[in-house]
Amino acid sequence: MAESATSGGSISGATEVAARHLAVLRRPTLRARRVEAHSLASNKERLLGWARGTTTLRVEAPSGKAVVSWDLPDKEALDSLAARCRPFLLNRDPVLNGLEFFLQGAPGDLQQQHQTIRAGWRLLDLADRGTLGYGSKAGLLTEAMNEFVTDKELAYAWLHGDLAHADDATEGRVHGHDIDARFQAGVLLITNVAVRAIMTLNFFRRLRSAGYVELEEDVFTERVVARPERELAVTKIATAPVGTPIDAIEAFLDGSATRADEDGAGVT
Repeated sequence: MAESATSGGSISGATEVAARHLAVLRRPTLRARRVEAHSLASNKERLLGWARGTTTLRVEAPSGKAVVSWDLPDKEALDSLAARCRPFLLNRDPVLNGLEFFLQGAPGDLQQQHQTIRAGWRLLDLADRGTLGYGSKAGLLTEAMNEFVTDKELAYAWLHGDLAHADDATEGRVHGHDIDARFQAGVLLITNVAVRAIMTLNFFRRLRSAGYVELEEDVFTERVVARPERELAVTKIATAPVGTPIDAIEAFLDGSATRADEDGAGVT
């Protein structure tokens, strides 16, 4: 009897732990679907191009001057995508740890994909001293160059200074790199976040299809982007003087009050 009770308790405990991990996964799944639904993510090839930091080198005639140019998305559209991506830069560990719980006993390819996703996210952290693609020094040709900064330092300066807080100290913190340089790095960071969010979302879908994660169907189907227009069918309208109690107005709507009510509410 004691053994049976212990076994039952273990099963119940495991179920509770699984439920907690599922609750942790639900919100990031919805957030990732918002990223996937963004206009800048509609063209996956172009999104990947931005995430790779695609550049073009051209030589201008007749001067022979060499110019490097970057293909960058619209500024306001990138601001919008950054708002949807920003939560993924704050705290991902519970999500990735939750996935690890469900992958116990899963095939090696799923385990490897999970580790690849985890490693990819880690590269985006400012604490990681590497770069996403480049580092930079800025300065005047007639003076010594300023200190070297990574693209991630520039990107986070744009994210936290130019985009979120309009911090006056941003310029000084990134050693002479102007807002164009910071935005360029911001594009690299945010599009990489978007790519990884969509990759993680597709991994969720694969795990759910294989039966490892029992997220509800509505997590993958409910609308995650508001419509630009909204209509409601009106069946009753109540009008009343300012200050009329809500209860009196509701009474008119459900037919339990008369037009002679002392509060003076009326129905049209």
